[in-house]
Parts: sequence; structure tokens; C-alpha cells
Amino acid sequence: GLCACEAAAYQDIAKSELLTERHFRMQLEAFPEGQVLAEFDGKIIGYAACLIVTLNDDSPWHSYAEITGDGTFNTHDPSGDTLYGAEIAVLPEYRGQGIAGMLYKYRKNVMKRFNLRRMVAGGRIPGFRKYAGRMTPEEYVEQVKLGSVKDPALNAHLKAGYEVKGVHFDYLSDESSLNYATYLEMENPDYSSERR
Repeated sequence: GLCACEAAAYQDIAKSELLTERHFRMQLEAFPEGQVLAEFDGKIIGYAACLIVTLNDDSPWHSYAEITGDGTFNTHDPSGDTLYGAEIAVLPEYRGQGIAGMLYKYRKNVMKRFNLRRMVAGGRIPGFRKYAGRMTPEEYVEQVKLGSVKDPALNAHLKAGYEVKGVHFDYLSDESSLNYATYLEMENPDYSSERR
């Protein structure tokens, strides 16, 4: 069900980039508290996957493969201070009903429960392809932030409370985003360094 949901949600991602059942099992084994799914009438209609990592603040950029261990989550570090939002997906026919919002809320709760300093993610910008040549990816992101342009992924990330910290190339093989991705960050307002 998770594989079918991912394939439907990310129809424009190269098939080689999609996860297998084995990946999902390994993610669940690595960090069960970081995996959540949404069901309706016994059907998986959405899911979110995350892991805890340690990032170098001087050079936080990474590819999806690097930070997730090629989707296996063997990079999960319980002593890390950052929640990495690896994936969030909702079946196209169930979008616009608040499901992604509930999945983001779950992630925020995990960040707070584990007293993590922040949550980061690499965010696709699938609408960029039709604007390429007329603006840079950075200009495209600014136009989305201003509300002049709509991007299904970036708008959802911004609505969830992420802040765009940069735009990078080669996050993953993503034709719609022309392989560009935003580096997203959300601070934990309840973070306590003393409790760490």
C-alpha cells in the first residue's frame, strides 16, 4: 500500500528513485516513531517518513541518498538534534482535505517529543520546469513565497511552517523540478538545550 501511494503521489519522479517494500520495512525498523500513515476505509491514502540526523551547520546541504542512506534510514542517529523529513505523500484524489496537514502535525510532535532543535527537509519544486528559462530556481521560489506562482510541494511546505534556507541542485532525479530542491528548515520553539 505504501509503494502504491508513493507511486501515485510522485508520478513525475524517476521510477529508480521510488522506494521498495524493503525500504519501508528498514525505515520502520530504524525509527518506528518517525513513520506514520493515513488510512481511509482500510486503504493507505498518505504517509510521512522521518529520521533523526546530525547535520553540519557550516555545510548542511546533502542529497536525499546521502541523508537517508539511499532510503534505508541506516543514517538514523538517535543522538542527533535534527528531525529530517524524508518523505510525505498523499494520494492525488485525497489532496486538499487536510491529510498532509495532519501528517506535518505528527512530524512536529515527533520533533517536540524528542526535544530536537529543528526539522529540515529537501523540498521538490515540481512547478519550476514550466518557468525554467524565464527565471532562476531562486527567483521561482521567491515568486511562490510572494503568492505570484503556485507550486504544489513548496506551497504545502510553507503552509506547514517551513522556511526556505536555500535552493540546491541534484537533491534527487526529479524532472519536474529539473533536479533542484529547496533546503527547508523549521525551528522547534520548545527546544531545550538543557534537556538535550
